[in-house]
Amino acid sequence: MNSLLKNMPLWLVAFVVALLGLNLGGFLLFDHDEGAFSEATRGMFERGDFITTWLNDRVRFDKPILIYWLQAVSISLFGTEVWAFRLPSVLAGLGWVLGIFVFTRRHLSHDSAIAAALIAAGALGINMISHVATADALLNCLLSGTLLAIYHYSQEPSNRTLYLIYLLMGLGVLTKGPVAVAIPLLAAVPYYLSVGMTQLLLKALFFIPGWALLLAVAAPWYIAEYIAQGQAFIDGFFLKHNVNRFNNAMEGHDGGFLFYPLVLPFLLAPFGALLLRSLGSAKSAIAGDSLNRFLWIWFLVVLVLFSIASTKLPHYILYGCTPLVILMARYRYLLKNRWFAVLFPVLFFGLFTAFPLLIPTIKAGLTNPIEIATAERAAFYINHDFAILSGLAGLVSIALILWKRLPVWHGLVATSVVQALFVWCVFAPAFSEAQQRPVWQAAQFVRQLGQPVVTQSIDMPSFNVYLDKVTPRRGLEPGEIGFGRIDRIENLESYQLLFQSGPIVIIRRPDADDVPAPASQPVEADNRKSPSVPTEASGADSNVMGEKTVNDNEAKP
Repeated sequence: MNSLLKNMPLWLVAFVVALLGLNLGGFLLFDHDEGAFSEATRGMFERGDFITTWLNDRVRFDKPILIYWLQAVSISLFGTEVWAFRLPSVLAGLGWVLGIFVFTRRHLSHDSAIAAALIAAGALGINMISHVATADALLNCLLSGTLLAIYHYSQEPSNRTLYLIYLLMGLGVLTKGPVAVAIPLLAAVPYYLSVGMTQLLLKALFFIPGWALLLAVAAPWYIAEYIAQGQAFIDGFFLKHNVNRFNNAMEGHDGGFLFYPLVLPFLLAPFGALLLRSLGSAKSAIAGDSLNRFLWIWFLVVLVLFSIASTKLPHYILYGCTPLVILMARYRYLLKNRWFAVLFPVLFFGLFTAFPLLIPTIKAGLTNPIEIATAERAAFYINHDFAILSGLAGLVSIALILWKRLPVWHGLVATSVVQALFVWCVFAPAFSEAQQRPVWQAAQFVRQLGQPVVTQSIDMPSFNVYLDKVTPRRGLEPGEIGFGRIDRIENLESYQLLFQSGPIVIIRRPDADDVPAPASQPVEADNRKSPSVPTEASGADSNVMGEKTVNDNEAKP
């Protein structure tokens, strides 16, 4: 393993790190997922509880503990910066790509390994999931490592490899739960049986020291959490967030059986044409190529499993994208039609170029006030300049792919760099400003007030991160400050409106002996220039640029 890593060119390591960490702190945390993971991690320090994760005053059973521990290490070293919450995902993405390189070099060639690493780092879905503060990049790193080691064991059996497999599964169980064991088993069993390695499979399945290692890694936290939370942990984690996600479409995330085949070429953008061209490798898997057979079984297990599942999220299919990356690298020179290769980048950048024109149509179909306000603000950030940048990025991509001095797949790799620059330096900051800036503004307003705040029927946990304080969820007592959504606050006229940005408000419930303040008009703030992404150190001192702010003295915060 060490000798293989030594043969990884430094330029390739630099390329992967740069692409996976591009503009990591250049945009705010996205609610709900990034905000929830980040606040659950930050809250562990405030509560002094590093076993159970919470959001406000409610237990969070969504994921096991490992990603929170890794985020906790990161913010303890670097502070509660947005990029520090995301850093573990970047490192997991790096480990994911390095694992692909090592495996591909061992079982194919050095050149194919370089190609696989370049494709993995540039593919939209892998690059995006490595940029966000959730558990998914870590799980994909561990799942990918587990399955690659399973194939390696079939070619070079050793107890050392078995220990590695079970260690990675144990860490996966500590990251996501039973899926970290289920997917490897569902892929390994049909593969080993299909190539006549039944005895080797049985040895691996009944490798008692391996199972002991898995339990030693994962079981202590599960036991500690059950002791702390009892049956609520079983009901919340195992039944709700595992069984129910498979049987029921949670939070409206449903789709037909063709959902993932339709999403996949775009999730692996800009390599959609290369993916389609590589589909012919399935014939060699049937004919007897052991590596192709394993890679196709792995992908199909994930595709069928999550196509059957009721809850469908685009990133679930990433569990099966590693074998596709290796197949695309192996058959990269089969793609010769440059105009076919241009198709998916044209669709990608064409959609973003037209996006400013689509915002009114999108807004017309929305009912959630938060989403409507986001669409209204998006019209300011995703504008004429945004469309021009997208169009230019698309033209550059077309030129790179059509440039005959470059092999087609080289043009796609170059396009992946253009794509990453656009996504992380143009689109993500613009969308972040549209969706998340009001939450940050509200948190800075409350920090300047210097008073405790209570959450009022709103689910945007990044507010707590920027406030650096847990906020209980309950009704307001006289004299208390509340953070909430204006459409969910009953009898709004009985509260003092201190801050408003779209539907997001800071309110105060008056004391019984308060003297009514004279009527005042909200102060309109200038949103034409958006402040830069805050840091924990600078946040409290930044000027709040809310759309509407008002207090008893009619003073801006």
